Amino acid sequence: MTCRSREHLIGLALVPVLMLGLSACLPPENDGLPPGSASASPPATTPSQASTAQAGTAQAGTTQAGTTQATQAEGTPSSDASAEASPSGDNSADATTATPEPTAVDPTHGSSTTTQQQETPGPQVPSQSPTVVSWVPTGPIGPNDPAPGQRYLLLQQFQCDALAQSAAGAADAAVWLAGAAVCRALQTGSQEDWQRATAAVANTPRIPQRQCLEFRVAATSASVVAQYRSNPGGIFKAEQSPGEACPRQLLGLTVVDGDLRPVTGSTRASGPRAGGTIVRLDGYYVRVGEVLFDGVPTAPDVVAGGGDYQTLYLRMPAAEGRDAIRISITDTADVAGTVTFFYDDSGNTPSPPKDAATPPDSKRAGETPAVKRSSKSAAD
Repeated sequence: MTCRSREHLIGLALVPVLMLGLSACLPPENDGLPPGSASASPPATTPSQASTAQAGTAQAGTTQAGTTQATQAEGTPSSDASAEASPSGDNSADATTATPEPTAVDPTHGSSTTTQQQETPGPQVPSQSPTVVSWVPTGPIGPNDPAPGQRYLLLQQFQCDALAQSAAGAADAAVWLAGAAVCRALQTGSQEDWQRATAAVANTPRIPQRQCLEFRVAATSASVVAQYRSNPGGIFKAEQSPGEACPRQLLGLTVVDGDLRPVTGSTRASGPRAGGTIVRLDGYYVRVGEVLFDGVPTAPDVVAGGGDYQTLYLRMPAAEGRDAIRISITDTADVAGTVTFFYDDSGNTPSPPKDAATPPDSKRAGETPAVKRSSKSAAD
């Protein structure tokens, strides 16, 4: 009995020591107390535990103080700072090993400035706006037009090489080759092509305005080259001009003499009822198909012209009870307008044949007729 009582007393004496050891191993808890009180106040013990573990407590306090001093010497935040940084109750070890929040970098300082300078492009050269130049307008061109009309269509459609091949060897090749050279320079923008175009335009002979298509080509080519010379380094963009280049239309009727020269002193085209007056159809037409008197196709007395792009001269028939005749024509494309011839016996006489009006020896030296004269006379 005595041994058992002694063992029981020894066991009771060791309980406080075990409890103290376990409490030393566990992390301190705040239990809702202020952050500073957790480290300052040790856990409460019973009187018997205090008396039994006094020595152990002193030793633990000494060890804890030494540890705290070593930690502060190494620059590690204290438990108070850890408690303030972790209001959720995390231990000091977790607080000291927590990853710090990254700080914002001012884009105007440090390495970000170098990165920004590397990414920022250099000064941009503003793109040059093209200069718009007027190109040849619509012909109009008929499907059966002669060669000049077909060449004009090639130029209008920027078929530069095909135009140059078509014009090679032609009597009027210069104006078409100049147009082809300007066309090619607009397409390539090459300085060499522009120099060729400038030389070709300079070598183009003067084109009379009655050659409507050729006149338009020459005028357009000269205008484009002039704009290039005013800005040799520019970029040019061709846009088709509005309207029609050479609208086919009858614009008037002129009475002429046997030499096909206009007769002055008359305000309108008129002649005697007996007929025989020669008139010239003014306007632009390409290839006359039919001549219509008052809308009815007829077989007119052609004095001169009638070929491709040629001015047409007619001898008017007798009145046969009419006071006037309205004249119109057909072409490979529609021809707008009509002209009117009036019968008037107030003083006009039929145009005499050219042989009777102009003796052979009265011709000026070196002069050649522009068109073939009719072999018919007024008596016919």
